[in-house]
Amino acid sequence: MISNMREILSASQCNNGRDGITGFLIFDKTYFIQILEGERSRVTDTYNRIARDSRHSTATIINVRDVPARLFPNWTMGGAMRTPEVQEVYLQHGFGGTLQPNRLKSDQVISLALDLQAFEVSRRQEQKLAS
Repeated sequence: MISNMREILSASQCNNGRDGITGFLIFDKTYFIQILEGERSRVTDTYNRIARDSRHSTATIINVRDVPARLFPNWTMGGAMRTPEVQEVYLQHGFGGTLQPNRLKSDQVISLALDLQAFEVSRRQEQKLAS
């Protein structure tokens, strides 16, 4: 599954860089939850491409909305896989078990993604300082 996550992130980064899309991908052992940001028509095209991908069985839109600014402007597609290392971030958001996408609200997903992004940025800074 790690190789699938890497393949998806790599393809997303390439496609999204070309299309001006930013966002964040969360993988929680069973489900992928993705935030897409950009021009509405390009986001729609990106979602439609994702929905046609045979690796996805039930692509579902949780929310579509206009926002004043991108939340992930520096990530053509950031991502986080649920591992023991980031479990505390999930617990802080009340997610002890598997995420159930059909029960999530978009604000919960965004808040979790922002904290996972902050965790990743902090981890990378610590690695730079250690080397």
